[in-house]
Amino acid sequence: MSVLLMATACEDEITRDPSPEYNTSSANVYFASSNKASIVIGVEATNFEITIAREKTTAAQTVKLKTESSFGDLFTVPESVTFAAGEAQKVITITCGEMELMTSYHFSIEIDGNETKPYVAQTVYPRMEVNILKEDFKPYANGLYWNVFFAPGDDYISWPLTLEYSAISTTYRLKDTWGYAGYNVTFKWDGGSSVTMGGTASGSYKVIKTGYVHSKYGMVSAYFGTCTYSAANKEFTFPITWRVSAGSFGAYTDYYEIKTLL
Repeated sequence: MSVLLMATACEDEITRDPSPEYNTSSANVYFASSNKASIVIGVEATNFEITIAREKTTAAQTVKLKTESSFGDLFTVPESVTFAAGEAQKVITITCGEMELMTSYHFSIEIDGNETKPYVAQTVYPRMEVNILKEDFKPYANGLYWNVFFAPGDDYISWPLTLEYSAISTTYRLKDTWGYAGYNVTFKWDGGSSVTMGGTASGSYKVIKTGYVHSKYGMVSAYFGTCTYSAANKEFTFPITWRVSAGSFGAYTDYYEIKTLL
């Protein structure tokens, strides 16, 4: 019996390879947190930028980069990044070939492991998964956007805003509508009085986040009711209920007035 137990114990032992050692004098090079997880470029764009940073900045340094992509030479990524002495961040430029419009592409870039700290808990990483889309939105009209919800007083305020159009998706867009990057009003419109809003359906409303985060109640969302266009006034009317998770701030209508077709 004792012989059997010894044999069983020996069989249970697992030999593990030690974890690879890392360079203890590494500069800890990583992709900056300011990089966007999803990158969108315009129809005329031929390149985009990514920021790489490092912890130790004393010496000048060149660090190798490795790219993994299934798209051949569609994206040209530098093979290395060079920091000057004292330089903490460096921007690299990635060039793009003939991308299909409104199609997402994915590839990855990895920093030379000899210049990273793989066993240190961090909120930044030596590998970046790049998701990129080239959109076909083009300027359709210049105009004024009118709003009272964000106004400092009780009167409407307005600001210049370009109405854009995507032929592929047949969608109109008011980019960064209320001044917050990435928060856009989108809609379908055939030139008549009817307007079909984009956004998430919630009952009879279409919901679009505004980008404004209230200090107490969090993100403010715009709940769009039935929206229309007046050819006589060259104006879109957007009835909106302004809401947060805790409730409503009330209903106030926004307007977009077309001034010049492009």
